[in-house]
Amino acid sequence: MADDPNAVVEVKFAAAALGKCPVCGKGKLFSSWLKVADVCTVCGTNFKAAEAGDGPVVFVILIAGFLACAGLLTTFFMFPDWPIATHLLIWPAFAIIVSLLLMQPLKALMVASQLRHRVKD
Repeated sequence: MADDPNAVVEVKFAAAALGKCPVCGKGKLFSSWLKVADVCTVCGTNFKAAEAGDGPVVFVILIAGFLACAGLLTTFFMFPDWPIATHLLIWPAFAIIVSLLLMQPLKALMVASQLRHRVKD
């Protein structure tokens, strides 16, 4: 990273959303499903200071909850003859799948944002 502590780091948010290093776009950002790697193996960027914590979870809950509730209400009124058990099978499973799909990209975007703004502990 640059020597100036106030300099803005140029990050690639699209690369981060795909699980790549937000600085070089080549190395891996995650060492496992949601564990951020300590450093990039390609460019050596230190990811330790950019810890997302529970921030991405809030966005995942809001997005997945909105989609599941909107889908539940829509199908509930469009198909009133469906049993409640059908709704209870479809929409919680949908919310879980959406949550799992969104968790890693949103965590990566939060880490990239912290790297861009040089957030320190």
